[in-house]
Amino acid sequence: MQIFTKDFLNHAEQNISEELEKNGYFCFENALTEEFITAIFESIEKNRFGINNNWVRGVYTESQYYFTHMLPVSKEFYSYVTHEKVMRISKRILGDQIRLKAMRYYETMGGHQMQWHSDNKTDKGFAHIPGIILICYLVDVNDGEFQYVSGSHEWSGTRAYSDYTDDEIEGKFADQIVSFKKPAGSIVIYNTYGVHRAKPIKDKNYTRKSLFFQVDSDMKSAEPIILNPSFCEDLTDEKKNYLGFGMDSNYQIFPNTKLKDHPLTPSICKELWVGSAID
Repeated sequence: MQIFTKDFLNHAEQNISEELEKNGYFCFENALTEEFITAIFESIEKNRFGINNNWVRGVYTESQYYFTHMLPVSKEFYSYVTHEKVMRISKRILGDQIRLKAMRYYETMGGHQMQWHSDNKTDKGFAHIPGIILICYLVDVNDGEFQYVSGSHEWSGTRAYSDYTDDEIEGKFADQIVSFKKPAGSIVIYNTYGVHRAKPIKDKNYTRKSLFFQVDSDMKSAEPIILNPSFCEDLTDEKKNYLGFGMDSNYQIFPNTKLKDHPLTPSICKELWVGSAID
């Protein structure tokens, strides 16, 4: 399957790196093929949620849905995060030592509120770890879009905290906030030191659907992964290191959910009932 469009594959890694160095972000529309997006949705719907079901499933919070363990259910996702284009971009920006730190498919529903923050942190707090994050839109995004404070990657590391108030960002940096209302298939790559958020969604009936993964230069630890080995037809030593084979993986998986966090809406209850009836 073709993951990336020819236009994105032909876009020089040097240009991507230069834009990231200057602004802290890079954006490209029409980066992913429709075939890839369709395959991701099919994998999600086959494995969306389950109770007492002996397989990996997604989790709900009050206003979001996460499917963290994409690597055992989607060969297309494996091919995406380990693609040579991704590896070249990552090494161009971070050097030869790169590791996949975290990944997920996620949905953000109306009413969700996200704080301005940077991602140069671990589950233990603030950290000085160079890294990049790739977000791709799987649907057209006209509400609740990703927002980034241009140039913030240059100053956020001087502060010993990662979270920022609306007043602090919108009061001091309003003219530097870049909003990414983009069509399905768009990719945003950004420096983990940059301050960003998902803009609050005004439309209660709208759901933003996206993919996320983080790569950084810290080889010491990451979130643990579950991997279907049948997907690894091209598993080189470089990709083994990138995926963390034989390395510590003791970061807490995000999000840390419990049953009490589940919204248990009528539609989800119906989904559970129909699913259990079929099983």
